[in-house]
Amino acid sequence: MKNNTHTINPWLLAGLALVMAAVLLAMVLYRHGEAVVPRSQCSEVYRCYDHTDGIEASFVKDYSLNDSVAVDITLLQASTDSAWHRMKKDFGLELMDPKMESRLNKGQLLFYFAPKCDYTSKMDTAEKTNNDGILCSFTDKIICVFHINNMLQYRSVQYWQFETMINNLSLSNLKNYEENN
Repeated sequence: MKNNTHTINPWLLAGLALVMAAVLLAMVLYRHGEAVVPRSQCSEVYRCYDHTDGIEASFVKDYSLNDSVAVDITLLQASTDSAWHRMKKDFGLELMDPKMESRLNKGQLLFYFAPKCDYTSKMDTAEKTNNDGILCSFTDKIICVFHINNMLQYRSVQYWQFETMINNLSLSNLKNYEENN
């Protein structure tokens, strides 16, 4: 008899922690007005949601993953249930398994890769740079998109996730660090 228990992949948790760290940093930068990018240089995702009722869209250009690699990220936060429902639909999260959604509503994060052209589809495994990294916090109604353009960025996101997992980076510690520096 096959055991159908589901375990959470440590890489997934590390990836989520990584993305949430980026989200927190981007939110800090956004709130302090330090990172202003012309709309024309922002992502298509940002332009799609910018000025949408119930959704606060932010864009961070060249977020540094390490000393030599940076990625652009788009942050979307819903302030209404209808806006959150739209975001979940647009990112293919509306028909999620109820048990998984229950866990996510209790603070767990979700990280996955999806094709740039359709975030509701499964990851393009043949050409990984055709994907973006997606981080979701159901509790905070936030979706963060890491815009990947090359294999170095793709691998750096994965490595950063690994480092985050090994070092048990606490998001509250990161938030405190960002606020105090």
